[in-house]
Amino acid sequence: MTTKIGLIHSVIPAIAAVETAFAEIWPDAQPVSLYDESLYIDLAPDRSLTPPIYERMERLLAYSADSGANAILVTGSLFGPAVLEGKKGLNIPVLTSFDGLIDEALAAGSSFTAVATDPGTNRMLRAELERCAAETGKTVSLSETHVPDATALLNAGDRAAHDALVVGAADAVGGCDAILLGQFSMGPTRPLVEQRTGRPTLGAPEAAVRKLRHMFEA
Repeated sequence: MTTKIGLIHSVIPAIAAVETAFAEIWPDAQPVSLYDESLYIDLAPDRSLTPPIYERMERLLAYSADSGANAILVTGSLFGPAVLEGKKGLNIPVLTSFDGLIDEALAAGSSFTAVATDPGTNRMLRAELERCAAETGKTVSLSETHVPDATALLNAGDRAAHDALVVGAADAVGGCDAILLGQFSMGPTRPLVEQRTGRPTLGAPEAAVRKLRHMFEA
């Protein structure tokens, strides 16, 4: 029986990135996408979550579960708290965008650099990383790099220019155990960063799909 994974997206570039990860890492799974751009549009000016986002996320998760998903993955990096609240009462696994990434980061070391193109992503990633590390009794350090103009380039269809900015920013960071690319839209950029920097680089789409596959095939 094919494992059906519900995917909830707030930006279009995340869709292709995670579908590519499924094709490469878990081709036997069946990813099924829901896209709701209003999640991203309705963020507060400081990139925090508003009450309507919590309500909408709960409905999206319930809809995905009712559609027969065996597990759900939310690809938006800014929506973790709404996902954690909205999944209460569901009897299937529900992953935030960071769950797989943080698992792999904690297995890789304790010193990290986060690179993101949205100003809210690193803040969310830090909070989740430190919370998960504390639960395992591990101390971690995280430096943060924001690439401010990359998102506009990607939304305009210029993936190459987006990637060049991200790679350049990552190449300028100091030493660390791993570079963390916190957004699903940056998935295709991961091998370029790793090649340029020579440092282990973890991407959110691949890590999430590996975690899901392990959950169902272990």
